[in-house]
Amino acid sequence: MVGYFILGVGALVALLLLARWIANADPRLLAWTVKVAGGVALLIIGVVLFVSDRLQWLMYLVPLALPVYFQWRSNRMRRRNAQGPAPGGRSDVNTGWLRMELDHDSGAMRGAVLRGRFAGRGLAGMSLDELRELLDEVGADPDSVGVLEAYLDRVHGPGWRGGAADEGTGAGSSREGGSGRAGLSGMTEPEALEILGLGPNAGVDDIKEAHRRLMAKLHPDRGGSTYLAAKINQAKDTLLKRR
Repeated sequence: MVGYFILGVGALVALLLLARWIANADPRLLAWTVKVAGGVALLIIGVVLFVSDRLQWLMYLVPLALPVYFQWRSNRMRRRNAQGPAPGGRSDVNTGWLRMELDHDSGAMRGAVLRGRFAGRGLAGMSLDELRELLDEVGADPDSVGVLEAYLDRVHGPGWRGGAADEGTGAGSSREGGSGRAGLSGMTEPEALEILGLGPNAGVDDIKEAHRRLMAKLHPDRGGSTYLAAKINQAKDTLLKRR
């Protein structure tokens, strides 16, 4: 009896510690732990059924488990959509000339010049004339052109294009309609993860949710950037092809 009492106390303490950990754990870590524990449990059950020659039980368990799984998945998606964007998210876009950061909460863009005449300068500390000069300097790199034009559109509004054209500078005259020179180069998986602000273990649902959240802020119909919207779409397509 004493032995059972000690086991019961130990089990109770373990449950209390587990409940405390669940209450304080990071939601992402908790979700990952549940997935791993569930996978291990299923593997153990499969091995036990195989060793005991009772695999036919799976024929009864699978039809019962599938509705539970789909209901859990549906509830999870509803909770995530109801919570809205996760605070503190950030996307990074790096080109040959620029490093750009997008804040998911405010939609604010911050950037820095990596090389050339303005190397080391932050875009926020540069005048409009200097930004136009930089745009001419990066003209041979379509990704840098697209990112810089997106920044100018967001910070200075579409009026900067007309001003450049009126002054007769190359920054405006070579750019009919805005982003004529800007194209999209091939994208690697790490670059796509940076753009969507995701980690390497992001799943299909995470990718789609990050894409939806960013497009809600940056879609051209909502005053966003055509180039950045294209990059976000490209990032989603790149990652989904590898999942």
